[in-house]
Amino acid sequence: MSGRPDIPADTLAEQARASDPASSAWVSANAGSGKTHVLAQRVIRLLLDGVEPSKILCLTYTKAAAANMSNRVFRDLARWTTLDATSLSGEIARIDGTTPSASRLRRARQLFARALETPGGLKIQTIHAFCEAILHQFPLEANIAGHFEMLDGQMEQALVAEARRDMLTGIAARQDEALAGAFERVLAIGGEAGLDRLLGEIVAKREKLRAFLDQLGGDMPVLFEEFGFERTDSVSDLAAAIWPLPGFPPDYFADFANASIRHDARTVVNNILPHAALAFEARDPLVRFDHLRKGFLKADGDPYGPSAFKRALVAELPDLPERYGAASAALVAVADRIALHRMIEATVAALSVADVLIGRYERLKAARGFLDFNDLISRTVRLLARDDVGPWVQYKLDRGIDHVLVDEAQDTSPDQWQVVRKLAEEFFAGLG
Repeated sequence: MSGRPDIPADTLAEQARASDPASSAWVSANAGSGKTHVLAQRVIRLLLDGVEPSKILCLTYTKAAAANMSNRVFRDLARWTTLDATSLSGEIARIDGTTPSASRLRRARQLFARALETPGGLKIQTIHAFCEAILHQFPLEANIAGHFEMLDGQMEQALVAEARRDMLTGIAARQDEALAGAFERVLAIGGEAGLDRLLGEIVAKREKLRAFLDQLGGDMPVLFEEFGFERTDSVSDLAAAIWPLPGFPPDYFADFANASIRHDARTVVNNILPHAALAFEARDPLVRFDHLRKGFLKADGDPYGPSAFKRALVAELPDLPERYGAASAALVAVADRIALHRMIEATVAALSVADVLIGRYERLKAARGFLDFNDLISRTVRLLARDDVGPWVQYKLDRGIDHVLVDEAQDTSPDQWQVVRKLAEEFFAGLG
């Protein structure tokens, strides 16, 4: 089987609509269905309409995608230089649906040379490469070293390892007691393997973590308030609030214990009474709560069912189910609150470690004039969003860009879309 595949007429019509430079379009289709082909056709139609190659910006997700799209455009433009008038006219008619004039044919034959010779040429690049170019163009406005160097994977790992060693050395020397306590809590919860995973996650998601930490402004205890805790609350305070146990005051408990033994209520005798006795003896609220939970709740933390109490026992103590319901509900609620409080404590500890590790990593990076891939996007977004220089930078960029095309848009992150959005906003700013 050879030759071009038969493409349905309606598909060709939709592709022609999407590649029409006169409209803004979003193309959604299955993989391999021709989205990149449509994007390349749109570039070619822009060039045919007289748009300067340097005024077109094509942003892709990977270097391979950028190379693929660039090869498509230059392959077609190079082939046009060798076609006879009839063949070239047919090619152009297939793209934009109209028979080209003689002047349009001449322009089509010149496009390959113009694309090669235009200063800057066609900008078909990854969004990271585009942001790197912007930062090189406006280093002072972005507040970065003009000679900055990009971190590769190996360099980044070495820098992270140095920041980590620096942090661990400080912890071992107890230079910061609060940080040492947070580190010990994280290590106790996750062990060495969990700690390694946490530190890796911190580095991988440092931009979002830094933004969140900046939002907190160093006020970690506010996280407890967000979930209804007082800043001074402790797990011990929460456990103490359950005593005396709702529904089971000491005077009632004596009757309950005696009746249970008389009626041989095994669930009560074997589970509730032994732990309840230990709870009465305990002075530590957490120890007492632990015994109450083990006695009045099943191993999975749920209350016992109605069959846990013999009929004869309920006949003697008719309000027992109601009292047990109140007690078990209170224990479940406090257990949930204690678990939530401990989770927030662990989160605060992890954020404290993250704050220090990210800070040391950033300082090492800045001192050596390094930027990583996350920096390219975040620094560009910050630059374009600045009230003092952002509009001027956008204006300067707008003078060199009239059309923005985005490939593999579904893989573009929100921060990357911020860059595209800022560029597009300038298209509609002011007059002209």
